[in-house]
Amino acid sequence: MRLSVPPGGAGSRLDRFLAGALPAASRASIMKYLKEGRGLVNGLRARPGLSLRAGDVVELPGLQARLAEIRRGVARGVPEVPRVRRAGEGLVVLHEDAHLVVIDKPPGVVMHPGKGHRGEGLDRMLARAFGKATRLVHRLDRDTSGVLVAARGHPQSARRLTEAFREGEVSKTYLALVAGRPERARGTIATPLLDTERVGSKVRADPAGRAAVTEYEVLESWAGYAWLRLRPRTGRKHQVRAHLASIGHPLAVDRVYGRRRMLRLHDLRPDLELSWKDPVVLARTPLHAESIALRHPATGEERTFAAPLPADLEAVLALLRRR
Repeated sequence: MRLSVPPGGAGSRLDRFLAGALPAASRASIMKYLKEGRGLVNGLRARPGLSLRAGDVVELPGLQARLAEIRRGVARGVPEVPRVRRAGEGLVVLHEDAHLVVIDKPPGVVMHPGKGHRGEGLDRMLARAFGKATRLVHRLDRDTSGVLVAARGHPQSARRLTEAFREGEVSKTYLALVAGRPERARGTIATPLLDTERVGSKVRADPAGRAAVTEYEVLESWAGYAWLRLRPRTGRKHQVRAHLASIGHPLAVDRVYGRRRMLRLHDLRPDLELSWKDPVVLARTPLHAESIALRHPATGEERTFAAPLPADLEAVLALLRRR
C-alpha cells in the first residue's frame, strides 16, 4: 500500500495519520506494524511518532496480511525479547536453558582478557554465573553492546553453535551511528577484508583479503550523522567497522577505523550555544548487536533473540532528534 500525505496531514504523527487514513484498522494494530520497522516514509524506515510533511510518500508493504496476523495474535517476523533477569556478575539474561545462554552484553567488557588487560573477561563471568561448561561461541568487540550467545552443558552444543557461526548459518543485525550519511538509503558492501593478524594492525579493505558482505539500510539521518541497521552476511573480524570505514562512513566514534575518540555535546548539537562546558556524551563505539537468529543446538528450532538499545545510545539519539 502506498499513500501520499496531503497538505492537511502535515505535522501529523505517522501513526495518527494512518489511523485516520485506514479506519478499518485499529490504531493498536497499526502501532504494532510500525514498531516492527515495516513502514517506510520516502523510502526510509519510520517510527510511529515521525512528524509528516505534505507530499511525503508512505509505503506499507504487506500491511493487510500483517494486520490479519496481528488480529490472530501471530508474532511472525518479530524478534523474541523474553523477560530479562539478572544473573550473578550483574549479567542481563535474555534466554537460558540446559544448552544455551543468551545475554545482553554491556559495553566495555572483553571476551577473553589479553596481556596487559586488568579487568576480567566475559568468559570467566559466564563460567561463574552458569557453570564451568559454559563456552562463548562467537565474539563481540569490547565496546559493542547487545546479544551474545554462549553454549552450556554437553560439548556438542558448543560444537554445533560454533560451526553454525563459522558457516554463516546465523543471522545477525546491528545498529550503528556513523559519520555522514551514505549516498544510498540501502546498499551492500562486498569489499574483501584482509587481516594481517599482526599485533596492533587493523583489518583493511584489500582485494587480497577474504570475501566479506555487509548489507545496510539508513533508518534516520541528520547533518553529519546517520543511524543504520546492518546485516553482516559473513563473519570476518571487525567486519562492520572496517566495511563502514571503507565507504567513507566509519562509526561516529572509533579510535581504530574512524576519526573520533569521543563525542561531545556540541558535536551532536551545534545549534546550542557553546559554553566552557562541553560534556562528553559518548566515549565508545556506537555499535549494538540488535538481534541474532539461529537454530537451537539441541532441538533444531529456529530462535530469534533481541536486546534493547542501551541507555547511552538512546541518549545520543534523543539529542540528535531534538536538532
